[in-house]
Parts: sequence; structure tokens; C-alpha cells
Amino acid sequence: MPESIDQAAAAADLGRLLEVFALEGGWGNRVMRKFTVAHVHENGCVFGHHEKDTADAVRWADVARFVQRVTEKRTNGSYTSTTYDFDVVHTDGRLFNLVGVQTKRSACGLERFAEVVGPLVTEAQLHRFREALSRGEPVEFGWFTVRPEGIGRGRKLLPWAELEEVNVREGKVGVRRRGKRLNWSRASVPDVPNAGAFLALTREPAGTSWRR
Repeated sequence: MPESIDQAAAAADLGRLLEVFALEGGWGNRVMRKFTVAHVHENGCVFGHHEKDTADAVRWADVARFVQRVTEKRTNGSYTSTTYDFDVVHTDGRLFNLVGVQTKRSACGLERFAEVVGPLVTEAQLHRFREALSRGEPVEFGWFTVRPEGIGRGRKLLPWAELEEVNVREGKVGVRRRGKRLNWSRASVPDVPNAGAFLALTREPAGTSWRR
């Protein structure tokens, strides 16, 4: 497996290796995992499985959606476990999924995955998204849409001039209108694919060229 992963990374020109994420133990527990290891490089990631010889390389520039679901479980108020569930979707439709469960007694190996991968995906996506907005095209982020005129939610539109802030609190992405205490709209982080890019675009200065 290491050889095929290295070969896939070299063939895709992924650059320097940054970190390796390997799911710890429980290979055959609650889910049959398609991928159990991810080698994160500067320009992309190689996904593999500990029992298979093949590996799949994905460049950050070719990531259509990065979805993160982090769910904490408590029983009678006491912490039990945290499930880390990540989707990396290629522009050609291929889905790469990693799932791990951390408990009080053991780590799962994915605790820092979003922290490392999120900024790399965001940086690669922003150029593509800004170009689309400059052409007047909307960019979809699940529950929300970023448009040259403002933030969309369904048929509603919040103009940029009326936007107070976009925040992330308690696993929710909130959009607040200027002068209002309550959120104009709010959605769970998993319902906002590419949340990092969404936050970056909505926080760009008012003088940004694609804003109208």
C-alpha cells in the first residue's frame, strides 16, 4: 500500500507530504469503510485502504465539495464519543468518504483532518469561485448561495450592504442582517458544503470586484 500511495501522489504531482491520517483500530466495526488512510499533500490527497493495493489521488483544485460532519454523543450528560465523517467529492462525481469514532478511551485518527484539509481545499477553490462570480454566476453552498448581489437562501436575497456578519457557532453557520439581533438565516455546517470557502467569500471587503 505505501508504494501505490507514493506512486499515485507522484503521478498526480501532489507535492510535499504534509500529514498522514490513518483510522485507528476497529476496521470492521459499525461501517464497512471504503477508505481507511489519507496522505495529505500540498496539492492534493491520496486515499487508500489498508487491505487494498489501489489508491486514488485527488488534487485540491479538483474538489467540488468538502463536507464535514462532526457529531458529539452524550449519555445522561456524560461524554460518550465523537463521530468524524468527511466527504471529499471530485468534480467528476467520485466520492471519498472517511469515518472514524473517537471515544473517551481511544482516538480515531481523524481528529485534525478538517483542520489540515479545510484550508487547503478552500485556497484551491476560491480562485474558481471568484471567477464564476466575476462572470455573474452564482456559487452554490448547499443551504446558501453566494451571488454578486449578496447571499441567497432559496428565493430570498440579503444584499451585501445589509450583511452584518457570517459566523460559526455550536456547529451552525449563521448569517446576520445589519441592525438585527437574530440571524437572517442559520444552517448546520454539514448543510453548507465548502463552508470554508463560503466564509471566506462572505467576509471579503466591500470593494471586492465581483460584488455588486
